[in-house]
Amino acid sequence: MRLLLQLVFLASAAAHTTLPECLLAASVPVLTPSSSSPASAGNFTTAILPFNLRLPYVPVALAVPTTVLQVSAAVVCAGHYGAKVAARSGGHSYAAFGLGGQNGSLVVDMKRFRTLEVDAETQVATVGAGRRLGDIATYLFESAGRALPHGLCPGVGISGHALHGGFGFTSRMWGTTLDTILSLDVVLANGTFRRVSSTQHADLFWALRGAGSSFGLVTSFRFRTFAAPVNGVVYNYTFPSSTSPGAQAAIFAATQGFAHSAPSNLAVRLFLRTPAIELGPQFFVSGVFWGSRAGFDSTIAPLLAAWPADTVHGVQELPYLDALVSFNNGGQLPQPKEYTEHGTFFAKSVVTPEALGNASLASFFGFVADATDAPVPWWVIADLYGGANSRISNGDAEGASYAGRTAFFTLQLYSISDVAQTGPYPAEGIEFMDALSRSITEPQGETQFMAYPNYVDPTYSAEVAHGLYYGEKYERLLSIKRRVDPEMRFWNPQAIGVE
Repeated sequence: MRLLLQLVFLASAAAHTTLPECLLAASVPVLTPSSSSPASAGNFTTAILPFNLRLPYVPVALAVPTTVLQVSAAVVCAGHYGAKVAARSGGHSYAAFGLGGQNGSLVVDMKRFRTLEVDAETQVATVGAGRRLGDIATYLFESAGRALPHGLCPGVGISGHALHGGFGFTSRMWGTTLDTILSLDVVLANGTFRRVSSTQHADLFWALRGAGSSFGLVTSFRFRTFAAPVNGVVYNYTFPSSTSPGAQAAIFAATQGFAHSAPSNLAVRLFLRTPAIELGPQFFVSGVFWGSRAGFDSTIAPLLAAWPADTVHGVQELPYLDALVSFNNGGQLPQPKEYTEHGTFFAKSVVTPEALGNASLASFFGFVADATDAPVPWWVIADLYGGANSRISNGDAEGASYAGRTAFFTLQLYSISDVAQTGPYPAEGIEFMDALSRSITEPQGETQFMAYPNYVDPTYSAEVAHGLYYGEKYERLLSIKRRVDPEMRFWNPQAIGVE
């Protein structure tokens, strides 16, 4: 039946002269630069604003489908007119790849795919591709006492997050968001629909879980859920601003040593930021222990003993949802249907499969100490992924195209145009952030550093990005891409198959 409808759409496309006309003929709600159709989903200029205002792109049209058939029709119309297709779910892409990463793509906005339910018997969650993390967390907990491992920012959309990894403060205990995917509903480049899982279209299931944006347009997910913790012990340990670079390096080294055997129910994050951002301490360690206060005190004691005596302690027990709110600096979890947060920034990542050595730590903290005239405000977040007890590390390394399984720490390097994020981002900011990254990696040249695709850096060439994001898995990804999307319909500047 779907193939017959696809042929009808193709015949309809041939009768029109533009891609927007094709979409309208197929009853796909659409916005264009000149459109004011009642079927449209708002104002085009507002609708295409990127999360990262540094990278504005203008699509040829913005489809806002409500059904899987409309998604299929949109992809078929794009194929007839030779347009590239980009899916936008949360719209949180650091590089605006959800807008195509270029002008002239067809963007398919999935915000109206809002299914959210939990099966009472299996505890499997069905989640529409347009849902955001805060809505999902709230619904799962309040309706069923369940939870997923996912990121800390409630405004992030589930699709890009889950298809390329998905890390949060329960991930060492439960795995990445990607690890909990049981099946996906996806529209392929020829407009056909597939339900994929480990037993149905297994190659595609493997490819989608790690490089999903290159292979199809997911409309719905089914996730394995977990019983939510009753409470978490949320902690924040702050070090004085006078802490020397050498002492900072020693703190990081001690934390790495502790992390190798840290229990899976402990999340650890080191945070370092420029003094130009006067929002609190410049260097601190935070996270959560999913368990009792007594259990936390016993677990953290060896690390506290290795840190300076003047470390400032901040610890509190919170119910599960309150803990999630605290991770978002007190911001609410439920999200508005129309997301309006934006910034002007540039970000990078460094994924290290092993501890950073003394030379790397000395280089990094020395670079930071000397960066008193940095052209942009910046911060670095180092999240513990690995360790002997981590569910991420102990997952099936070959079971998905996600290549971050070997990460020990993942560092996000983030910078903004100015404190208010109202001015343009200076070109020298990118140069500074690249140098900050090199201060970590160059002293440890024998290590095979990688990068995390959810912190996508658009300055990488496609070839460099493929190596950093997928490593040895790229060749298999390329083979599958050539089979299911030979015309490169699903495209961004770093997509699988881009040369």
